[in-house]
Amino acid sequence: MPMKNPCVNTVSVAQQIKRPSRGPASAIVGCTLLLVMLATIPESASAQPASLPSSVIVEMDRTALNIHLKALGYTKRGGVERPKSDSRDFRFRSLPHFSSSFSVGALTYPYTMLGYPPPSGKTALLHSVIVPLRMRFSGFGPNQDVAVDFDPSDAVNNIVNSPIYEDAQFPNGFGQFGDMMQRATFWNKMDGQRKWHVQMAPPRVMPTIDVEVGPETGVLTLVNGNYFGNVLIDFLDSQAQTIIQLSQVDPDEVPIFVTQNVTAEALGYHSAFSISNDDNTETLQTMIYTSWLDPHLVDPLIADVSTFNHEEGEWLNDPFVNNIVPDWMYPPPNDPRVVCSGNPFLEVGDPQGNGPTFDDFPTVVVTVNGVAYHLQQLVMLPWFADEKPSSAQNGWYTFPLPSGLIVPAVYCP
Repeated sequence: MPMKNPCVNTVSVAQQIKRPSRGPASAIVGCTLLLVMLATIPESASAQPASLPSSVIVEMDRTALNIHLKALGYTKRGGVERPKSDSRDFRFRSLPHFSSSFSVGALTYPYTMLGYPPPSGKTALLHSVIVPLRMRFSGFGPNQDVAVDFDPSDAVNNIVNSPIYEDAQFPNGFGQFGDMMQRATFWNKMDGQRKWHVQMAPPRVMPTIDVEVGPETGVLTLVNGNYFGNVLIDFLDSQAQTIIQLSQVDPDEVPIFVTQNVTAEALGYHSAFSISNDDNTETLQTMIYTSWLDPHLVDPLIADVSTFNHEEGEWLNDPFVNNIVPDWMYPPPNDPRVVCSGNPFLEVGDPQGNGPTFDDFPTVVVTVNGVAYHLQQLVMLPWFADEKPSSAQNGWYTFPLPSGLIVPAVYCP
């Protein structure tokens, strides 16, 4: 079957995307919005994920599925120029953020993170909007008559009630995952009374949006009677940017796009880009895409919110995808599979979440209201900065399992 561009014509949504008022998380609204892209998919996106025949449904066992999913890993996209992200000019509108730097050898590495400066003692309340995507696969199978809808309701409910938004017990106290990690990172650099926080406000949840996926843009996999989907990352990213444009996401909000048992050539990614506004300001827009994989169907290493906590941690620490660090080797240094990452970014989830040593770092189970959530381990700023000892709380390099790494990064030769 020949490939074709699914976005030749410019079309709009079939129903207006309405922005509800900001407030506590709500149940997923029953109405469905049919979204199609405003922009064409780049030619580079024309290849099928895994280079498979267009309508074939791939059958595999659970072991093969988990190997496939882990191999997808995580990625990042876009980026904002540092002069804009570091500027105090009122024309650049975004979430609250601060800038600082660290030095390795004779080189200085600036970074920008979300929140107010740690010495200020101020609490940043970061706003988010969850965008549930119902991925509707159709035209698959030998007769092209197989259709599968991946409803995201379970994923959204699980995420909203997870330790990303709800308080839970961590090695350094009771709170949200991101806040507790950042407080541990800057424990010895924050205000003397240690009142500094970077917290997530209760999210607002948009109505579920339908995304049509055909053999040109996706692949279906069947595992023990359960379907999984994978779509082109450029396809999903185009959908996400269209939604951001039409829903008028506030500059101080991060949209979080959620799929259930569907990936996008990666388990998740975060991105940032600049949007010009009619009033001559620019919005430094950040965003997150996270897949949510059913913990009953996949290994704990990639189950439920493990991808979301990976991407949220990276968004907090490298929100504009422009924090450069020395190129590092995948940890731990004693694993013979260690190789250079080729990733000179302050991406706190990648050292323990990507690469050949992924399985050296099991997820940490954190319970909220009797529900077990799987959190990936993330490295902290002192790990990248070659601090010996670490300036973080108790000399830690990783969170939420401090014993996961006890030495800083080894840099690539």
